[in-house]
Amino acid sequence: MQYNTVINGDCDRIMPEMIEAGIKADLILTDPPYNLNKDFGNDSDKLELSDFLKVTKSRVNLCKQLLESNGSLLWFGIHHYIGFIQTMMYEAGLYYRRMNIWYYENGFSRTSKAPLAQYEPFLWFSKSKTKWTYNVDDVRIPYKSEERLKNPVYYKNAKGERKVWKPNPLGAMRGDIWAFPTLAGKAFAKEKTAHPTQKPEALIMELIKAYCPKNTDGKYDAMILDPFCGSGTLGVCCEKLNRQGHNIRWVGIELEKRWCDIADQRIRGLEG
Repeated sequence: MQYNTVINGDCDRIMPEMIEAGIKADLILTDPPYNLNKDFGNDSDKLELSDFLKVTKSRVNLCKQLLESNGSLLWFGIHHYIGFIQTMMYEAGLYYRRMNIWYYENGFSRTSKAPLAQYEPFLWFSKSKTKWTYNVDDVRIPYKSEERLKNPVYYKNAKGERKVWKPNPLGAMRGDIWAFPTLAGKAFAKEKTAHPTQKPEALIMELIKAYCPKNTDGKYDAMILDPFCGSGTLGVCCEKLNRQGHNIRWVGIELEKRWCDIADQRIRGLEG
């Protein structure tokens, strides 16, 4: 298996081959088709509900087999079907860690008969019941106000002892709502490709930092798989981190050659 590359092919065929070859991923971070009739150049987003659920269940089980024992699966979805997919992950024997929300204020609506869409959920399940990676300090965010930090904050621990809370100098813990704008408008013109569901690099980069295992030197050191890599945002982010001295092996799988070519162009265009 060649790493740090996009494979042009069908993940439903390639993932079993990877399993047969003994390949394992520490993190699977993926954004499969939501089945909302988007045009990806094929009919992968235009399935009957029964077919969509059948193929999704198969893919969830393949992902489980590809995960390392302490690995995690991050799976973007849409509120229409995310409940089905969550149930499938339970049934596959994966362990629920959190339902996260990608929140964006710059969304738009094609209808006035329903609330404006401003979020997409993504599931986090681990293969192990007790061990997984979450690098809390790598994704801390600025405190909303410094005023509350000027005076001591007291609390009682589980033993009833009075303790003093002190702010972490790296910032507040990130919550399960990840606020990043969509790639809309002139501000993101350089990043945006023709892919209809491209995720922002800022969001994917933060997820890699949060969930990618690290070595004893504090560097990200793992294998990351994206079976639906689209225009290659995962690969772009991994390569940017590798240029900073990290050691991420990544593999992207994409059905449409058009998106593979765009992914390759984006990665070749990185400086350094």
